[in-house]
Amino acid sequence: MLLVLTGCQPSTEAPAPSKAPYPVVTETLLTQPDYPITHRFVGRLYSSTTSQVGFELAGVVESIEVDTGERVSQGQVLATLDDALLVSEAAQLAANLDQIRAQQSLVNTTLERQRTLEAQGYQSQQQIDELLSQQNELTALAQQLSASLNSNTIRRQKSQLVAPFDGIVSQRQLAPGQVVSPGQPVLTLVPEAQGEARIGVPVRLLSRLSNGNDFTVLVQDQPHPARLVGRSAEVNPVTRTVELRFALPPMDNLVNGDLVYLSVEERIVHRAAKVPVSALTSGLRGRWNLMVAAEAEGGHVLERRDVTILHSDDEYAFVSGAIADREQVVITGLQSLVAGQRVAPRAKE
Repeated sequence: MLLVLTGCQPSTEAPAPSKAPYPVVTETLLTQPDYPITHRFVGRLYSSTTSQVGFELAGVVESIEVDTGERVSQGQVLATLDDALLVSEAAQLAANLDQIRAQQSLVNTTLERQRTLEAQGYQSQQQIDELLSQQNELTALAQQLSASLNSNTIRRQKSQLVAPFDGIVSQRQLAPGQVVSPGQPVLTLVPEAQGEARIGVPVRLLSRLSNGNDFTVLVQDQPHPARLVGRSAEVNPVTRTVELRFALPPMDNLVNGDLVYLSVEERIVHRAAKVPVSALTSGLRGRWNLMVAAEAEGGHVLERRDVTILHSDDEYAFVSGAIADREQVVITGLQSLVAGQRVAPRAKE
């Protein structure tokens, strides 16, 4: 009986003390009416005065003085055509002109003699008129031959292809001995410094880009200022974008055809909050969760909130869902936390 009565007595053991709140780092949620999305578009560099130079005349290429990658100066001879036929034509025209001038000299001498005889009454006016007509005809022939010689000289000059500006030979299309037609490209010249960027942008973003505005583009991972100078009047049927032209400052490392990148920010009208990516955990059915330190009696308790990611990058995400403005969201150490746990929030330093 003594043993039974002893077992029925109330326990005198002290209750176990409650655990201290777990310290967590939090950040205040601030909702906003919209959020930004930065689009990155890629384009290519083009020289604003890239030129495919060629001869104005048809002929056989006699020599090409430069090759790909060489720097050339304005007025430098780049290539020549075989001008043997032009040299022969010039010699023939010069001989014909000498013949006409000899005939002019004879007519002039005869005309002077006839005028002397006319003064003495031994010559008729008709013979003098015939000599004057012959003199005018020879003068016209001499002018025609002189014009032909001048045309021959111009064609011989155009048989030499000269550089229209200082630049670099980016491509060589022909070789000596080939027959060229008028306007057929022989070399492609690119200026050394000045260039432009051509980048395709969707139509819905064109309203954010105005002519004359200043932008920043990336070339070889280096930022460069750029100015929008024009845009295409039609949409590319393949990319569904409109090509924009940006003027670039002189660059020493300009390479025709290199890639260039343009970033354009778009504001999406949707209430959202910006949170660090480290504050997100995967939830059920493909959703995402945030851990919020909600105020409770005697401190703070963790609550799991379902959210939807609207947009994110490497560091931050814009989310919406079961969250409210000014709430404290836990941003680190989520792997050791559970919903309902008592915590001691501490602001991020």
